[in-house]
Amino acid sequence: MDSEATKLAAVLLCCLAGVASGAFFCWTGNGDGTSWGDEDNWTVIGPCQDPCYPRTPDDDAVIDEVVTITLTEDETIDDLNISGGFDILPTRFTTDSNAWTVNCDTITFSGVWVEVRELAALEINDVDPC
Repeated sequence: MDSEATKLAAVLLCCLAGVASGAFFCWTGNGDGTSWGDEDNWTVIGPCQDPCYPRTPDDDAVIDEVVTITLTEDETIDDLNISGGFDILPTRFTTDSNAWTVNCDTITFSGVWVEVRELAALEINDVDPC
């Protein structure tokens, strides 16, 4: 293999490794309908390690419906987008009676009312206080 072909192969492998580092998840609620950690509640686009739900710092998650989601452990993901449409009911985050947090690099709310109840928390990592 000549040096140009070797360089191209190396670049392609690096690009593929970057793409493979995280997954994009959409909430479906097709599992138990409430648990963040139930992988059947999520549809995934991209590579995913078992168990397959948003749980790594490179994963992105979208929740686009009004739902109550129960946290059963701390989760750290990249980006969280919540857009349940305009409804009289909120999208809720609650816990199993323990203090659990979803840590994100960014959280986007779009046309949605969100309640964080009991011991649940949504937290943005590395916030610059301006």
